[in-house]
Amino acid sequence: MHLVNRNFLTTEEVYQDLFHKIETLAYMPGIRISENDLCEIYGVSRHIIRNAITQLKAQGLITVYPQRGTYVSLIDMRRVEDILYVREAVEQEALYRVMNLPDTTKLTEQLEANVAEQKKIISHEITVDVFNAADTAFHRNLMTAVGKGNVLDLLKEEYVHVKRWKNFELRDEKRYAQIINDHQSILTAIKTKDILTGRKSLHQHLDTVSNLRILFTTTHPEYFVIPEE
Repeated sequence: MHLVNRNFLTTEEVYQDLFHKIETLAYMPGIRISENDLCEIYGVSRHIIRNAITQLKAQGLITVYPQRGTYVSLIDMRRVEDILYVREAVEQEALYRVMNLPDTTKLTEQLEANVAEQKKIISHEITVDVFNAADTAFHRNLMTAVGKGNVLDLLKEEYVHVKRWKNFELRDEKRYAQIINDHQSILTAIKTKDILTGRKSLHQHLDTVSNLRILFTTTHPEYFVIPEE
């Protein structure tokens, strides 16, 4: 989104731009946000900035500390874990239904195209947004095959917290290949009607908190809220 040098920006436009910067980690967790700086960057009044910040605060993306300032919220790992728990429950049910479809030819062709696109993306200069879009398409095709293509949209408001976590994962470029391998394993299981392998592969793919939390929160604890065990 290119808003700089545009005139008459609305609160919604500023909000969307800040939302994207927080989601993609252009603004890292814990960084201080200056209202004065934002007014200058966007060329808008403090009123517009404050309204945008209020929306971001309501979504848990901004934290305001009285007398201290406004900060990008840390990534709350409990919240991420809970959202992924719901998502996996939904996708595991979809996978079970897929395994019972009489014909999965169209679906496997779509998933093969998704995997090919992901491989193409990482063979060139990787753009996180583009890769995430291809990743999302893989899962949406899986859900659409059982008539539930829009179900994951029910998590849309909360899913920004997962996306921040995922974008943090993708700072390690090895994760791209791992994600593609997971997709390939799920695809192979669907082709062979191997429900147990499919469930295991899907769990490994989505349960990134269990797989990676210790690694990332140990090396970069300043970016996370770690739940007590």
